[in-house]
Amino acid sequence: MTKLNFLIVRQYGGGIIMIDKKKLINKLKYIIILICLILSIFFLYKTFSKYESTSTSRGNIEVAFYILNEDYQSMNLSLPEFTPRNEPYVCTFSVANNKDGRRTDTRLEYDLSIRTTTNLPLTYELYLNENYNSNNATNIITSNLVEQDSDGTYFRNISTETKSFGFQTNETNTYNLVIYFPIQYRLIQYQDIIESIEVIVTSKQIVE
Repeated sequence: MTKLNFLIVRQYGGGIIMIDKKKLINKLKYIIILICLILSIFFLYKTFSKYESTSTSRGNIEVAFYILNEDYQSMNLSLPEFTPRNEPYVCTFSVANNKDGRRTDTRLEYDLSIRTTTNLPLTYELYLNENYNSNNATNIITSNLVEQDSDGTYFRNISTETKSFGFQTNETNTYNLVIYFPIQYRLIQYQDIIESIEVIVTSKQIVE
């Protein structure tokens, strides 16, 4: 007996429609595969977006300054768009007396300062070589002033105490800049407003 492929028969408007069973099964397989592919892409996108959001919220921004001699260096932090929230934004950067196997050959001291715009109602704290979440953590900001430049633009100037490096061993200071944007500002429109944050390191030789 010959096996029939056209076994699905149904009445439709008084007529008879015969459907190829193999073709129907193949089409269903393709549809299921397509649906699975779409769902996979969707979940991958959601997972990546969640990871990216988490990474951004933790402020994993790494900036390194290397002081091997008397110098003036500045760098703008590349920051995400700020939105009010309970958790702070944290920017991490470091200052070192060595780079690529080279180390300063004299004692150096440096001053670290931060210059920001005042477009958003942000609050700043700065911590050195410690976990900012620790109960014993010390905010090392010594001066936090809003000043007007010659063009009439207001800037916030943040200063810290002078730090020093020797020349006999490799040394690195790691800073955490903690930025608060309080949740009470969530009802105010701050979309597309950019805040500029510049870190400045000025180093010079220690003369004894």
